[in-house]
Amino acid sequence: MFGPSHLGKHKHAFLLVLIAASFLSGLLTSRMISFRKCNAPIEPFQAPVRIRPVTNGLERVTDWSSTDLAIFRTKCGTPVPSEDVKTLVMTKIFDGSSPFLGFPPELAKPYLHEKRIRGWGSTGTVFKRLLEEVKPQIILELGTYLGASAIHMATLAKSMFDHQILILCVDDFRGWPGFRDKFKFHQINGNVQLLYQFMQNVQTMNFTDHILPLPFSTTSAMSALCEWGVYADLIEVDAAHDFHSAWADINLGYSLLRPGGIMFGHDYYTKLDNRGVGRAVDLFAKLKGLRVEPDGQHWILRSK
Repeated sequence: MFGPSHLGKHKHAFLLVLIAASFLSGLLTSRMISFRKCNAPIEPFQAPVRIRPVTNGLERVTDWSSTDLAIFRTKCGTPVPSEDVKTLVMTKIFDGSSPFLGFPPELAKPYLHEKRIRGWGSTGTVFKRLLEEVKPQIILELGTYLGASAIHMATLAKSMFDHQILILCVDDFRGWPGFRDKFKFHQINGNVQLLYQFMQNVQTMNFTDHILPLPFSTTSAMSALCEWGVYADLIEVDAAHDFHSAWADINLGYSLLRPGGIMFGHDYYTKLDNRGVGRAVDLFAKLKGLRVEPDGQHWILRSK
């Protein structure tokens, strides 16, 4: 027979066995669950996606002509009298003297042709027609290359007018990447000599008193002219042929046009940049309420 002490010992042993069995059961169950989870396919974490349309801040703009894309400076400085423009420009850019003094420099002489006048559409009938109509004193040319159209206009004006004219030729005279593959120009330390050949052409044709180079980008040159109050009676736009460059040139150039003046340009039908020049001209005319007047490859816009 078992006494009370024996019963107590058996009770404790039973409890220990029960606890051990519960622990082992829980351990086996957790391992089975872990095993099942490990063999379950792993799905990547997917964060909630919020789709927002790209609007560049223009979603509330119904008339894009009021945005920065179409806002250009339209008011320039107090107009400088036409007879004072040459002196002002030479003072501001060439320290008060003509850039043709002492031309050409010795380092350029071996590489210059006495006359190498080249251009595209530089002698069309539109030039004589507009000179007769406007009778300009100041002409602004955007995009000059070797001066073919500027020299042509100076030649026409000499036989047409008694008054002096001044043609301001804006060009960086760098050409464009790869142009030397087609047009052979000698390079000196990165300088392709376009400015010097342009000046040589002007000097050979005896127009150094009537034609001045402004060797800068069109935007920087026109910003300065606007600030100085230099306006033109006739403006020719014939620089870059992509839409955005032509768009800027046309808008900035129009602000420099005297009342009654005319702005015109080349490459109206040129296919470059999906008719970049033509699109820029048409859009500008639409926004300003002007009529585009084609003349061959040229376009004409008259100031209001």
